[in-house]
Formats: sequence, C-alpha cells, structure tokens
Amino acid sequence: MNDTWRTDLLDQLEFYWAAHLMPRLAGLTDDEYFWEPVSGCWSVRPGTDGEYHLEQFSPDPPTPPLTTIAWRVVHVGRDIFGTRARAFFGPTPGPDDADMYDTRHWPEPLPHTGADAIAFLEQAYTLWHDGVAALSDEELRQPLGPKGAAFAEEPMAKLVLHINREVMAHGAEICLLRDLYQAHRDREDPLVAACLAGDAATVAAVLAGWHGDVDVAGVRAARPELVAEAAGLRHWSVVRELVTAGFEVNGGRISALHSAAAAGALDEVRFLVEHGADLAATDAEFGLPPAGWADHFGHTATADYLRHPS
Repeated sequence: MNDTWRTDLLDQLEFYWAAHLMPRLAGLTDDEYFWEPVSGCWSVRPGTDGEYHLEQFSPDPPTPPLTTIAWRVVHVGRDIFGTRARAFFGPTPGPDDADMYDTRHWPEPLPHTGADAIAFLEQAYTLWHDGVAALSDEELRQPLGPKGAAFAEEPMAKLVLHINREVMAHGAEICLLRDLYQAHRDREDPLVAACLAGDAATVAAVLAGWHGDVDVAGVRAARPELVAEAAGLRHWSVVRELVTAGFEVNGGRISALHSAAAAGALDEVRFLVEHGADLAATDAEFGLPPAGWADHFGHTATADYLRHPS
C-alpha cells in the first residue's frame, strides 16, 4: 500500500460521482423516481405508519423483483453510504454496538420526491467521502472489527473498494432506468418517436397537421433539444423538417451543428448555419466549437467553412 492509496480510492469515487452519476440524475422527476417498468417492482412505499419504507426481504428471494429508481437511490444512500459512514465515522443515533448493516444508524425519513432523492444522495455521499478522506494509510490497513460483522477481519481499504464498486453498479442501473423511462415516454408521442426513429415522412405529416392529436407547439416547447437529438443520430431529413418548422436549432448539450461537423456533413452544416446555428457555441463535454469537432474528425473542408462561412 503506497502513499497515494487513500487518494486513489477517493479519486475513483469522486470522478464517477461528479462526472458520471450526478450529471445523469439532473432533473429527476417524481414520476421517474417511482416509475415501475414492469408490475411487481420493489420500490419505496408508504407504510401503515405513514412513513416511506424500502421493500426488501432478508435473505433475498431466489429471483429478486426488478427495482425502481427510488429503491436503488435509497439503497445507495442509506444502506451503502449512510449506515457504513455513521457506523465507522459517526456520529450515529444507533447503539454503540450496531454493525454497519444496522438501519438504526439512519432513522431519518426516506425521500419520496425526485428532488429530495438527489439531496439525500448528496448528504450520504458526503458523510462517507469525508470519513474516508480523514483516514490515514495505516487506518485503511486496519481490520473493520465488530462493526464489520462477518467481515470483521477485512481491512477498511477493502470496504472502501467494495463501496466504490457497489455505487458504480447501482448508479449504472439507475441511469439505465432513466434511459428506459425516457424511451417509454418518447414512444408515447408520435412526433418524438418518429424523429428519433428517423422517419422523416411521418415527421413531415405530423408537422403538416395530419395528426391532429399531436401538440406540436407543446413538443417544441418541451423538447428544445429535439433537433440536436435527431442530428446526433444523423437523421438529416428529420433535422431539416424540424428546423424549417421552427424548432430550436441551438438546443442540446451537443448542438446539431456539432454533430453535423463531426460527420463532415457539409450540406447539413450549411443548412444549419443558414438557419441560425451558433458557430461559436461550445459543447458541454469538451468545450469546443463546431469547427473544433470538424478538426478532430478530420473534416478539413467542413472546418474551413465553419471558420469562414460564405
């Protein structure tokens, strides 16, 4: 174990938390939080006492039910971070002899809104992170002791590694559930579904009013990134239909112009620029303008045009 052991352990968790998980949880709605993709999911539900409780059995059934985002958020926040942090680093409302699995370490009400869930995760993460950050390398080598229950002889460093893995695994599951929820919602709207499928004929028909039950203005307002999404999928005919119909040309973390530049699609780049695409806009991932994306992917003619449009 070298002098950077604690730093390396924390860096792994910090990077995942700040660069991957928390950005993906931005805007979590209450409907998403409790969404059940199939019947019979385990979730967080109100009990007869009026408080919300995590559905689970011990031991797990042979085939555990699929779980909601709410279930996984509470499991990560309370069971993975919270009870361990309070058991080992304190202070805790639980008994002194309570081990790291004892939920008496975390008696607070469980979150039952999307916004509360984010705050709950941040609170639990901070408790665990700051506790680990205060450990010396020698303390990381020490066995967990009685609070580690069946893992009493294992070193603290091994628990830290285990928690890093657990958070990444459950975090990935939460992100996948968000993706599935969005795909489910997208399929409910004929215009959005057609855009993402690259079905330009249906998009044109909807925009022309042939599907009177579609609220085009509502979609335009609710999905300012729709042009960017279609461009990211290289559905150029859809992009043209949407832009011509007045949809936002500069929406999205990665704009439609960035995607066209990356593809070297010079005709599409010209079309977007002629319809108000921002040549100087930088993407949210690399901080580059569209010309920088064209450079990176080796599209010299496209990059030249973006720097000197005419």
